[in-house]
Amino acid sequence: MDEPHDFQFVLPLNSSDLINSSGDQFYVKEIFGSAEIPQKLLECKRKVHQGDPFYIFDHFDIYYSVLEVQGSDASCSQNLMRSFDLLYLTVDKLFQDLHPLLAASEPMSNQQRNSYLNLTKMTLFLQVSVVKKLNNCVQQALRDQQVNIQKKRAKQSEATEHFPNWDVKRSKFLVQLFNVMQCPLEKLWSPPVAEDDFISLLCDVCYRTLELQPLRPDNKNVFDTIFQILGTSIKRFNQAMTFPVRILQILRGTEHAATSVATGILLLHEEYGISSVFSILIKSIVDALKLDSSDSTVSKHFSNFLAEFSNIAPSLIIPHLEKLADDLLDCQSHTLRNCVLQIIGDTVVSELTSEELSEELKEVRNEFLEHLMAHILDISAHVRSKVLSIWHHLKVQHAIPLNFLTRVLDEAIGRLEDKSSLVRRTAMQLIKSALESNPYCSKLSLEELRAKHEHEVLAMEKLNDVLEEERKQEEQLNTEFSTLAPELLPFIEANLTEFPDMQFDKEESDETLLERIVPLMREKNYKDVIVLVRKVDFLAGNQNMSSLLKHEEHCVYVLALLKTYHLLAAGFKQSSEEMLQQIKTVQFLKDSIDFAVLVTSAFPKLHEMLMSKTNTDVFEAVDLFTTGYMFGIHGTESGMQRMLQLVWSSDKEKRDAVSDAYKRVLFSTDQSGRAHAILVVQNLSKFLSEIEYGHYTAMESLMAEWVLGGDIDAAVIQVLFERFTLKLEGTTVNESRLSLQLLIMASQTKASIVSANKLIIEDIAAGDRVRRDPRIFTSCLQLLVNSIDANNNAKYYKRHNSDSEFVGKITRLFLDFFFHKKLSDFDALAMSVFEYFYRMCQAPDVIAQQLVVTLLKRFNESWLVKEAAALESSPVVGNKENVPESQPTEIPYSQTLPLTQSQPDNLLQSDRSLMPVFLVTRLVFCIGYMTIKEMIFLDMDIYNNMKYRDELTAQEERKNRNQLAGNAQNAASRLTLNLSAMEVRKRLSGVAAEPQQEPDDDLVGATAEDNIAEEINGICEEMLLYNSDALLAKLSPFIIEICKRPGEFRDDKLQQAATLALARLMTVSSRFCESNMSFLMNILNLTKNIRIKCNTVVGLSDLTFRFPNIIEPWTGHFYAQLHESNTELRLTAVKMLSHLILNEMIRVKGQIADMALCIVDGNDEIRNITKQFFKEIANKSNILYNVLPDIISRLGDINLGLDEDKYRIIMSYILGLIQKDRQIETLVEKLCLRFPVTRVERQWRDIAYCLGLLSYNERSVKKLMDNMQHYKDKVQVDEVYQSFKLIISNTNKLAKPELKAVVTEFENRLNECLQVNPDSSAQPGDKATGASEGQANRTQTARTKKGGRKPAANKKTAARGRGRRTRIESSSDDSPSSDSSD
Repeated sequence: MDEPHDFQFVLPLNSSDLINSSGDQFYVKEIFGSAEIPQKLLECKRKVHQGDPFYIFDHFDIYYSVLEVQGSDASCSQNLMRSFDLLYLTVDKLFQDLHPLLAASEPMSNQQRNSYLNLTKMTLFLQVSVVKKLNNCVQQALRDQQVNIQKKRAKQSEATEHFPNWDVKRSKFLVQLFNVMQCPLEKLWSPPVAEDDFISLLCDVCYRTLELQPLRPDNKNVFDTIFQILGTSIKRFNQAMTFPVRILQILRGTEHAATSVATGILLLHEEYGISSVFSILIKSIVDALKLDSSDSTVSKHFSNFLAEFSNIAPSLIIPHLEKLADDLLDCQSHTLRNCVLQIIGDTVVSELTSEELSEELKEVRNEFLEHLMAHILDISAHVRSKVLSIWHHLKVQHAIPLNFLTRVLDEAIGRLEDKSSLVRRTAMQLIKSALESNPYCSKLSLEELRAKHEHEVLAMEKLNDVLEEERKQEEQLNTEFSTLAPELLPFIEANLTEFPDMQFDKEESDETLLERIVPLMREKNYKDVIVLVRKVDFLAGNQNMSSLLKHEEHCVYVLALLKTYHLLAAGFKQSSEEMLQQIKTVQFLKDSIDFAVLVTSAFPKLHEMLMSKTNTDVFEAVDLFTTGYMFGIHGTESGMQRMLQLVWSSDKEKRDAVSDAYKRVLFSTDQSGRAHAILVVQNLSKFLSEIEYGHYTAMESLMAEWVLGGDIDAAVIQVLFERFTLKLEGTTVNESRLSLQLLIMASQTKASIVSANKLIIEDIAAGDRVRRDPRIFTSCLQLLVNSIDANNNAKYYKRHNSDSEFVGKITRLFLDFFFHKKLSDFDALAMSVFEYFYRMCQAPDVIAQQLVVTLLKRFNESWLVKEAAALESSPVVGNKENVPESQPTEIPYSQTLPLTQSQPDNLLQSDRSLMPVFLVTRLVFCIGYMTIKEMIFLDMDIYNNMKYRDELTAQEERKNRNQLAGNAQNAASRLTLNLSAMEVRKRLSGVAAEPQQEPDDDLVGATAEDNIAEEINGICEEMLLYNSDALLAKLSPFIIEICKRPGEFRDDKLQQAATLALARLMTVSSRFCESNMSFLMNILNLTKNIRIKCNTVVGLSDLTFRFPNIIEPWTGHFYAQLHESNTELRLTAVKMLSHLILNEMIRVKGQIADMALCIVDGNDEIRNITKQFFKEIANKSNILYNVLPDIISRLGDINLGLDEDKYRIIMSYILGLIQKDRQIETLVEKLCLRFPVTRVERQWRDIAYCLGLLSYNERSVKKLMDNMQHYKDKVQVDEVYQSFKLIISNTNKLAKPELKAVVTEFENRLNECLQVNPDSSAQPGDKATGASEGQANRTQTARTKKGGRKPAANKKTAARGRGRRTRIESSSDDSPSSDSSD
């Protein structure tokens, strides 16, 4: 400091204030231009290196000029960085000089103090201002870079290249600032109180940094320094009131500041002991949010801060948590409610879970948990979901008290019906967690728990009786001791007087002394007893206490001890502790039962969620059922079985979830190797024994997946074979049979399982074991059929000779079984035998028909035919066997029947005329099943064999011409291998119309295939049923006669078998089918036998695939079965119709409304299948959309009498499947047009409800407005109006401004409709007249359309045209056309 400077530097509010001079205040005399600044900074640099900080007085204007220069070019950035570096060195030098002066005991002179004060203020003002400007420049550069990146105009490194190492330099500056504030700066002022503006200047740069910089792991030291500076300012410079205000502003406007501020406030508490600031801040936040919690941004920012702080310092927030809960849990913002609830949950976990909690803290915890309980039913789905997830976290952390667990679980089960899928998902996660970490037991089987509970209750009752006896005994002993006490007192007084302070060694234990005392008490040796009792008391450590007693008190004390030993000497046993333990055990079991019952109550809801359209519902329900099943919860078995339906879902994620769930249940063991394989087989067998028959196919699909995936490996197969063959020790017959079924399932995917063990299986199939259990015989044959590799073509496997030993054995076994009346499941056995013949044997038709002829001969012709006649040779049997020439139609029943004209007298004159009906039934079944297998054999096996032979011949011929062409043709030919003749005929009829590259060769190939297919078709059409020598031709009238005469052949099973056989005969020939179709329909309509009806419906389904055009006129009978009262029949009809429609064999039209009614059927399975069906057709082009108007019209018909609630359930499901915007727009218009043609208020409500179910965009809302004239009079009905209001409210949620504007316009126009029209008195008649005229016009239009329909003959011809599988229509009504754009 060369000379004194007579001025005062006043910190300006704005930097421009320094330009104006005022009195003795310092002001800027000259502002330099950009060109001069670099040279001037060099002068400053020289001054800095000279080490005198007072150069600032003369060179302040240079730095000020740097701050005032406007621009963001490289030179300005460079000047700023150079200025910062120089000022950093200047401040460093200044405080090196100033610190000794401030620390000295002698104060500075006024002139020196003023000089240093001005220098300090000027230097720090410049430094802070430069830092602020650099911060702003860097932020602007980063923003520009982001914009340029979005416009793809910038490189990543361009943003801060003009500000090298700025983050590091800023960190050094803050450290320097902190060091400055550690000096006693207040001594620069007189009186020694630091200027507020100066401290605010230093703190302001810290606040600005908090706003600009997010906290990262690499810059945590920066924020620690900032809060150390702020802590110093609060402790030493009275900034306690300013700090909360500035922090509140930062939190309100800056999202990323939450973490850094929370960390900083914790630092203030730990390092500076400042906690009052946080209280003020919390109060300010609550006050701000109470004024306006609707601002989602502000709520979010404050919520982030509170959540972050509670996470790192839960103990600090507990005192304020009650205020937060009271003030913020009722606020409008769900974000805030979520935040407070999360804080409560985190606080309970971290601070309030200890077993040693005081009663006060337990009350606090319970109060917090009550808040969480209350908000499970919050109005916001976000909050409900959040609270359930908090409870889930508490459960995982074992922080839920037992008295809250069942309440929480009950509420969670109630939320399974929540409208929000997010809430349902978290509810299921909570229930699953409660199961996995339940405090009761690993297995929660209700039966076991109830049995244990009953046992323990009985034990408690017995123990109670024991206690009663003990109480009586105790009373008696007490009475005895009261008489004995006067005798004991002299001995006690004498002992205590003689030996007031007895000392004993500690060699003896309490047990030893007790063994000595009891006999002495019985002998009444009281002197020695008293000594031993005092010794026990001494060893117990009570010597000091007894020495303080007075003589009289000591006597009473010893007497009380003697009383105890008196009871023991009398053999008294105290059972109260045992009783307390027993009470706890009983209560524990009761709680376990309550818990298990509560969990079980959730399963009906979870069953519905398995079929939900929402994937998360399905996944969580699957996971929950899996967990429950592993815990043995009663009721989970049905859920595990219902999950099997999802195997057929079109959604791969659902299929994978189900597969993973079953793998978790069946394949998860704690063993390895063979032990693991045995456990897996046990699990699979147990599960297979529990599944229903309808789920068997789904289980097969899963088994195939597990075999391919390697889960079922060689070790598992080995164990399965050991159990099947009873070689594994301890295997029961039932377990053996279950293992056989599992082998059948596994071998469908891996044929080598059977082929490698074929001899073993054949030995068992033909051995003695099958005679004891024919089910083994049936299953063995099914297993042997699986030796055919499904991945190979039919020509690759070798068939048995028809005269082989094994074929002879199974034929003889079958004949033995056939005549055994008590055979339980003959149909399955017969099917397996014929399946084996037709799949595994050469000339299976010869074997099968020989078998049937043998049966006929064994029956004895006189039982079967009206007149004996020699059997002529069958074309398939040759001359070896004979079959009856005449029609074998008269089969007397096993009971005496009334004589009719059609029955000859000699038939019923002897007992020989009577024949067991079960044999006739079995024969009829065999004929029917043989028929269907014969047709399939011709259509598939024979066709493919002939095709293969033709292919080999063609290949040989082509080798001589052109090898390359031969290979190409070979590849083309193979496309039709393993197809049926029927499918090939249809395929070729379509291929023939397509242009071919090699017309000659392809035409020849197509013609050859066509010829083979036609030849096969000719055999089916003409020979099997109409050739006079054919066995089926002679047997078919016999079947028809049984069906025609149900009054004589009254046995239900016989009629069922005959009807089924008739349907199977009809699949062979279109001619036979057409001639018997009306007869089959009469059976369906007139019979009261439900099994016959079900069989007929199934048969009609097969016939639809085989001869679609013949079945077309009869398809209405399918839909009629949906209205039957029998559940089994409706279920069969639903399954068949779903199958036919999804395979495009019946075109979807108006009658599908009958299917829609099944959505509200009383049977769960029917409802689920129907919902799945509509979900599938919704994915097929516009099918569902096209028929929706018909469905709405049919279901809305008042004559149908459909309950309004059911109507709404149906329509809410179906309309929820319509997702395309264009379809919704058209549907809105069609629904609006239905208003004028309806006359009943119920119909108006229905239409309005349907409109309310749709989702709207701008165009669809405009459609509503365009068609308002059709329903403006209907909105007077309150429910109709409410439906339109629902449309408005739902559409406004999360809508864009454009859509909101359209909705507002629609709302205004809707409200106008409610206004009373002054001329309305003349309207009703006019409206009615206009409506009638409109109805007449529409009727006329409909008639015109109907009259213009093409003739039926043309439509039928079109149906028989070429292309894919022929489809038929289920109704003669016109189908609504879809928009071409869809």
